[in-house]
Amino acid sequence: MALARIWRFWTVLVLLSGTLSLGCERLHLQQVLNTETLSKLHEMGGPFPGHCFRQRFSLKTKPLDLVKLSDGVGTLDRIEIIHQTLHHINKIYSMNLGSVPWAWDKVENFRLLLEQQLRELQDCLRKPGSDHKLKRNAAIQHYFRKLKKFLKHKKFSDCSLEIVRAETRARLQQLLFIMAQVSKIN
Repeated sequence: MALARIWRFWTVLVLLSGTLSLGCERLHLQQVLNTETLSKLHEMGGPFPGHCFRQRFSLKTKPLDLVKLSDGVGTLDRIEIIHQTLHHINKIYSMNLGSVPWAWDKVENFRLLLEQQLRELQDCLRKPGSDHKLKRNAAIQHYFRKLKKFLKHKKFSDCSLEIVRAETRARLQQLLFIMAQVSKIN
């Protein structure tokens, strides 16, 4: 069973890496990678633990609405929003997570998928002949800075990690919607 999952994971990575490297005109395939990333995130810990519901209110930040942030902006700006969000998610799951309540191989598979998406998006943002410079979105940076601060303040407790995992799930779901918008345009 585990071998079949690993095989499926690597098959998706290999097939999509070749397909996605063809250029941004096939960007809609990012949705496949993002869906697989969401699946890995769920496999890491399953449903949100009931005993952590109370602590969820201790996260003192408003939820980040990436869809609203992407309204009225061009395709490259949407790709930047996707890229920056994935970059910050990857940074969080690359922190000192030695005491995570999840299986380390599942966390690593999740991170590999994030890194694959980031590489593909980076290629799109640096298309030949493009003078487009990466912009930093202050709202995204502020939100993820708060998540990191929350984890450190809670000393990476199991519940704080689960709260951040739930926040990650919500942002990845929003990215699916933005990716669908980008795919429609292209």
